[in-house]
Amino acid sequence: MLDRALAGRYVLERRLGRGGSGVVFLARELRLDRPVAIKLLPPPQAVDPVARRRFLGEARTAARLSHPNIVPIFSVDELADVVFFAMAYVEGQTLGQRIREHGPLSAEEVARLLREVARALAHAHERGVVHRDVKPDNILMDAATGRALVSDFGIARVGGGSGTTGPWEVVGTADYMSPEQAGGSGVDARSDIYSLGVVGYYALSGRLPFEAPDCYAMLARHITEPAPPLASVAPGVPRRLAQVIDRCLSKEPAARFSSGFHLADAVRFAVSVPVGPPLALRAFLVESRHLSVPTLLYGMILGLAIPLLVLQIVTAVESGPRLVAAGFIVWLLLLPAALMLARVRRLRAAGFDRDDLTDALAAELARHREELAFLYGEGPSPVEGMLRTLTYAGLTVAGIAVTVGLRVPHLAPVSVVLVAWGAGAVVALLAAITARARTERRTDLRQERRLRFWDGPLGRWLFRLSGRPAPRAAAPPPPAAGLPSYRTRTAPDSAPVRGG
Repeated sequence: MLDRALAGRYVLERRLGRGGSGVVFLARELRLDRPVAIKLLPPPQAVDPVARRRFLGEARTAARLSHPNIVPIFSVDELADVVFFAMAYVEGQTLGQRIREHGPLSAEEVARLLREVARALAHAHERGVVHRDVKPDNILMDAATGRALVSDFGIARVGGGSGTTGPWEVVGTADYMSPEQAGGSGVDARSDIYSLGVVGYYALSGRLPFEAPDCYAMLARHITEPAPPLASVAPGVPRRLAQVIDRCLSKEPAARFSSGFHLADAVRFAVSVPVGPPLALRAFLVESRHLSVPTLLYGMILGLAIPLLVLQIVTAVESGPRLVAAGFIVWLLLLPAALMLARVRRLRAAGFDRDDLTDALAAELARHREELAFLYGEGPSPVEGMLRTLTYAGLTVAGIAVTVGLRVPHLAPVSVVLVAWGAGAVVALLAAITARARTERRTDLRQERRLRFWDGPLGRWLFRLSGRPAPRAAAPPPPAAGLPSYRTRTAPDSAPVRGG
């Protein structure tokens, strides 16, 4: 029957696979002598008006789309009991096959895939087409180029209509379905963004964000439960890329990326290797270096003010001067906090958070350490070793002098003991200060302290104080009458096929 319908135009070579909406064969188009994939609606379904309409709708929908990352449709034919369409044959395997056979992909591979699929979906969305079944088995990987191509628009929603589904009827693949699609609500481009986020989650970690015994429980979890952060299951994924995936999986559509183009740009930025930190971060680091000398002077003033207050308290000076001194010290303590808070707010206003700052500080520290190691060597220099020896020797001499003076004063006059103690203490102090200066010059201890500060509890507190975090997206409530009746197409029922 099929051979008769294809006679003179195509020659069937072999079956590629069977999906939820048809059987796919590899064929050769005689007129152009090229391989094509023929997707056939099985005869029992070809006589069903709904199945027939959906199958032809897939062909017409995909034929409207012309994009390098969407499998193109060449022709569609409808006979009495045979319905099929011809599309480009993609030599390779589906993303689902690749992950099942080889495990999770690298961050660079997933980033490229996400960008290509996101742009393909954006192209479809601009033309009023929402795919509604974005999953690894509907993403083909071209073996020759590595290019990702989106296929299977069988349940796509076109324009403002609801496709071929009725009220409270849900189609799709439960593992990758957005909360609004799972709940039977209206879907738009952001629903495909959610599904693509699940694809990225699976491709990077090798596991889905949710596990459930059946499709009904899986849909309920998509509706009601927040997805675990990707970093919690795949800590090796770059932080920014993991944040992009987490945003795609927001329960509230408004919290996701509004279009595939925005998602593609975010992925590109997440894995790009910048020449240097962005301007706001560079300015913050420069400001930190410029504040080093004022900070030292400020510490000296504070160091003088605190003993004066203690002296006033001990000597029982009247309460007025004590209050003035206490207020002065409180002001000295609050001033740097206020200045740092203003700097943090300026950084946050530019769109950067504490992780961005600590990443920039760590990168600058690593770069500076490489430069210092080139200039001064990897380990302590001989001069540093000598200075440390002098420090210990001076402390030893001072300690012996004190011991002799206190325990056996008759062995040496007081003047000799004092001279020995003073000489040992001075030598130890000068050697320690010099050794510290040389070590700091070689290892950049100041930058280490700065990194520890912003990476520690005080740095976290300042960023928390600088502004309220974005409100967590609330999960949409489940339908009042319980979960709707579902008609799902799950992954096991749709074996991966090449060419669509």
